[in-house]
Amino acid sequence: METDDFRACLISMGYDLGEVEFARIMILVDPNGSGVVSFQSFIDFMTRETADTDTAEQVVASFRILATDKPYILVEELRRELPPEQAEYCIMRMPPYKGHGAPPGALDYTAFSTALYGESDL
Repeated sequence: METDDFRACLISMGYDLGEVEFARIMILVDPNGSGVVSFQSFIDFMTRETADTDTAEQVVASFRILATDKPYILVEELRRELPPEQAEYCIMRMPPYKGHGAPPGALDYTAFSTALYGESDL
């Protein structure tokens, strides 16, 4: 199905989709960016959604969208994209990003996400 049809389908099922959330979902169901969601991808997505369990990988993918594909996220980006309470929660708990070339104050959303799901010892 086309992207617009997929969005309409999700909205009809009660999803409240902003652009960032829809982009996150599209990465999951259309990883090649073809603009078409296959029936199998749709079924896989709905199966994951009805299981109601996020994984660290899904959370990392969401942060990656917010960070415009950078391996780190900036405080300003969190405050701009998330509700204030969620942004402050993340800012207070995300460790500094230690990778090469990051600006001062960059935060490590991957370490945060894996710790959130018990997959690391942050």
